[in-house]
Amino acid sequence: MTDTTSADTTKKEPPKRGIGVTERAAKEILRVIDEQSFPADSTWVRIGAKGGGCSGFSYVLDFDMNGPTDYDMTFEEHGVRIVIDKKSEFFMGGTTVDFNDGLLDRGFVFQNPSSSGSCGCGTSFSV
Repeated sequence: MTDTTSADTTKKEPPKRGIGVTERAAKEILRVIDEQSFPADSTWVRIGAKGGGCSGFSYVLDFDMNGPTDYDMTFEEHGVRIVIDKKSEFFMGGTTVDFNDGLLDRGFVFQNPSSSGSCGCGTSFSV
């Protein structure tokens, strides 16, 4: 009798930590900071997840003038300073924020590798 089961020997990479922004998203964020006359040297982009939405969690993106706390992680990419609370980062680690500038789908898009599903509009996700 032969054993037909095979062990999966491929190692899965651990999820990347942190939050990134594409160059296109960074340009839009910096444009809004300038347009709103926010102080460029003390404005952070706060990204996070909160309970709610059709799929369980909703993405949050806002401007933060206070900066990080002890409960936050910080990242910088393309000149944008990003802050995310550690709890949200647990659900969103490895997420990249992009920006669509099309006529029908204008806005920020979250590409979350931890997401097991999302709603049709892309503003909420499940893990």
